[in-house]
Amino acid sequence: MTAPAYRRRNARASSPGPRFRVSEWLGDVFRLVALDLRQFFDNKLYAVSTFLTSVSMVLAFGAATDQMASPTTDAANFFDFVFPGILAAGVMFSCTYSVGYTIIVDRNRRTIEDLILSPLSYSGFLLARFVGVTLKCLFQFAAVLVLGLVVFDAAVESVPLAILAFVSGCLAFAGLGVVVATFSNEISFPAVVNIIVIPLMYFAGVFFPLQNLGWVGDVMERLPLSVNVELFRAATGQGPSPSVEILTLAVAYAVVAVGVSAYAFRQRIGRG
Repeated sequence: MTAPAYRRRNARASSPGPRFRVSEWLGDVFRLVALDLRQFFDNKLYAVSTFLTSVSMVLAFGAATDQMASPTTDAANFFDFVFPGILAAGVMFSCTYSVGYTIIVDRNRRTIEDLILSPLSYSGFLLARFVGVTLKCLFQFAAVLVLGLVVFDAAVESVPLAILAFVSGCLAFAGLGVVVATFSNEISFPAVVNIIVIPLMYFAGVFFPLQNLGWVGDVMERLPLSVNVELFRAATGQGPSPSVEILTLAVAYAVVAVGVSAYAFRQRIGRG
């Protein structure tokens, strides 16, 4: 649905009841999600590039490290150790960049200003963007997971933990993407994101145990990506069951990221 269509409907003289307004609001959210997905798949180059990083990492590490010893006793080989980290890093990159560029495009086209004057408002717009980025990330995540399961004999031993790791990671890093995109443009956005996510990937225990870093590792293992890596390791049977602290941190990062991004977005857009 186009922005003028939202404005026309917002200008109707009738005053619908609360139940109708909620139904209409949810319908607008659904249509915006559908539009987001359609634009994503229409841009074939962008859709393919979203899959490429994680898929190429799985293929490279799976082919080259399947016979290498694991640095921990929990994983059978090095690929089993690194595979959960590839899943977590894929979620991080996909969600951060996808939602960030979407927000920047919306700002450049000035569609945000039109949409927030409609019944959809700020909350509906951000809900649609979070749902949309989660669905887009799901395609990439499913492809990487199936590739690991079918080709390299990976396994999922706890579906609930895998779902928690995926959803909490999507929300946490989508929130990061929204915050950065709100205060940047298409030129500065990737630079700012890389400054944040590249160090996170290298110090999240993706490629080596954080215990090797001593007290620094104790700090790093509580960072958002490290928490998701640990959850994915537990879900795939390549690590111990997550502690209550790790489970709490995963949920807390997701909730805080959504809350901060919503506040920053509203404050920034509200100022024009």
